[in-house]
Amino acid sequence: MATIVELSLQATEFPLGRLLTAGTETQIEFERIVPVGTNAIPLFWAWNTDLDDFERRVRTHEQVKELVEVEEIDDRRLYLLNWDAPEGEFFEGFTAAETIIRSAYGYNSQAWEFEILFPNQDELTTFHNHCRENDIQYTLGQMRTLTEAGDYLLDSVLTEKQRDALLLALQRGYFQTPRQVTLSEVAAEFDISQQSLSDLIRRGNEALLEHTLLNASETTPPE
Repeated sequence: MATIVELSLQATEFPLGRLLTAGTETQIEFERIVPVGTNAIPLFWAWNTDLDDFERRVRTHEQVKELVEVEEIDDRRLYLLNWDAPEGEFFEGFTAAETIIRSAYGYNSQAWEFEILFPNQDELTTFHNHCRENDIQYTLGQMRTLTEAGDYLLDSVLTEKQRDALLLALQRGYFQTPRQVTLSEVAAEFDISQQSLSDLIRRGNEALLEHTLLNASETTPPE
């Protein structure tokens, strides 16, 4: 059964946290982890700092092979980081367990917050064993399954902001063909930037698809 797990980890307690945010004002939000062989290549947004200085600092780190700027929108930049992750590194557990990182956010030396989707209990056990074997100490938060019913279901799949953003976009005709409103118009009404609204809609749609498709695969018998 697919399970969503919330967990947190101090930035100073794992290599990528120390590299990207510890001791700085940098804010990081992950898009995804790209498995390449046994390595975990992160794709992430960075902001709230001098990004040119951020790039110089990261690129001069001994474990960094390459930092690629993929895109720049407003005050944010999207990066792909190719690095020599130490054996037993925290993110290696995600690739070993074949998880889906629904969200990951880090700031300064504060704890990074993760929301992870594990396809089944075996993969959750694989991740936990990886952390235990490598002395990685994380704080476990809420756990919930994708098959929970009732009013709690939407709350477990969507954040309040994601739900409100999707509802407003739907009501204004953003998803119609042709569209009845532009993304910038919806963003102005929602009082956030166009990029922030785009992120909310994309992540909300992704969360709904994960729930619907994974839940269907668990409950529908094979033909």
